[in-house]
Amino acid sequence: MSASAPPDAIALRERFLRAIPPERHFHRLFDHLPGVLFFAKDVEGRLLAANRGLLQLYGYQREEDFWGVTDFDLLPHSLAEKFRQDDLKVIETGDPLLAIVEIFMNPQGIPGWFLTNKLPIISTTGDVIGVMGTIQSYDEGKREITSPDASLAPALRHIGAHFIREIPIPKLAEMCGLSVRQFERKFKQHLKTNPQQFIIKTRVYAACDDLRRTSKALASIATSSGFYDQAAFTRQFRKHMGVTPMAYRRQFR
Repeated sequence: MSASAPPDAIALRERFLRAIPPERHFHRLFDHLPGVLFFAKDVEGRLLAANRGLLQLYGYQREEDFWGVTDFDLLPHSLAEKFRQDDLKVIETGDPLLAIVEIFMNPQGIPGWFLTNKLPIISTTGDVIGVMGTIQSYDEGKREITSPDASLAPALRHIGAHFIREIPIPKLAEMCGLSVRQFERKFKQHLKTNPQQFIIKTRVYAACDDLRRTSKALASIATSSGFYDQAAFTRQFRKHMGVTPMAYRRQFR
């Protein structure tokens, strides 16, 4: 049985925190953590705190020029909308969203797998007044994704090696020694998406490389990335990246 902190300890902590000027609060620690991006937004989605890594990612030299911008000012619309919906879920429920594995794109159009954590910002009156969080590269440029649950590793390795082919979900479940229902539930729990959507995102991620680095026809990229045809490729690419494949190529080549 754990004992609660004595009243004098609570008062000590409160005095300690009140004595720290706002500009020197603990979020400054994130300026010195390589590969970790920190942000805080109000309920309207306006960015009001960030570490230097996030400012540099978006090309801002001065903090005061960054305050007040939203994801819609910085990212393709569909990505911004997805992030906004996650923010609203945290704001409305007061519950954190942790270990979200998702595709994030920098201003140069280079996508990557990232791990995002979002927590509510609680005011002194107990109200949720915003969202704070971290974004961290999940794979540091590699295709392989890992999971907090080691039992999913065989499936993730198989997806990484064979995503251009049809991958039956029952086969992935069997590799992990799970029933299909158990596999899908555990996959969603740890990777915040279902297996089929994860496969599609992996294909989109791969297609981005070809669009930036080659002059291949879209139909060729579609099939070499595992899509049935160009129409399916365009539909899924736009859904996940916020622009069509051709618009992405024109913007980032």
